[in-house]
Amino acid sequence: MKYRSTRGGVSDVTFEEALFTGYAADGGILLPVSIPTVNKATLEKWRDLSFQDLATEIVSLFISETEIPKEDLQCLIKNAYASFSVPEVAPVARLKDDVTILELFHGKTWSFKDVAMSCVGQFYDYFCSKRKQHYTIVVGTSGDTGSSAIEAVRGLEWVDIVVLLPRGRCAKVQELQMTTVLEDNVHVFRGRSTCYKSHS
Repeated sequence: MKYRSTRGGVSDVTFEEALFTGYAADGGILLPVSIPTVNKATLEKWRDLSFQDLATEIVSLFISETEIPKEDLQCLIKNAYASFSVPEVAPVARLKDDVTILELFHGKTWSFKDVAMSCVGQFYDYFCSKRKQHYTIVVGTSGDTGSSAIEAVRGLEWVDIVVLLPRGRCAKVQELQMTTVLEDNVHVFRGRSTCYKSHS
């Protein structure tokens, strides 16, 4: 699977290149060149898979086996979700009147962002360890993005994270989730936020 920019100036990008690029050089967002189709028989086969195994099947449609062999991918995804508080990762709660809710708060920070971010951290570590190259992530946040990103990479050998947050403008629990982490690869800084009023 290759990726290209929404602005058309960048194409033929691998998953690894897309992961480390962020925004494309032309300012666009990198998307798959095509969206894979899944037939009904495959969906039926996937019906009874665990969340981790289903995630492996879906993610493997977007990452070439030459970049991450499926066996490695399965390991990465299992590692990503090992710290979730329930084995189902994102269970479906059935309420009355046939209402169902997908619960996305079982990650370490109780944020839905943990579901995706946990995998991203594993992918960074996988490629960095293969390259034998250290990588630093810089995050500006006012809440759940910072804490979720920290949990995704804390303790990883090849990845450091620097998080900048505005003093007094985060929810207390989220600020504590960021500022109380003692891993050597996590660096959190609180700064003053200043609002400027324009005068006409």
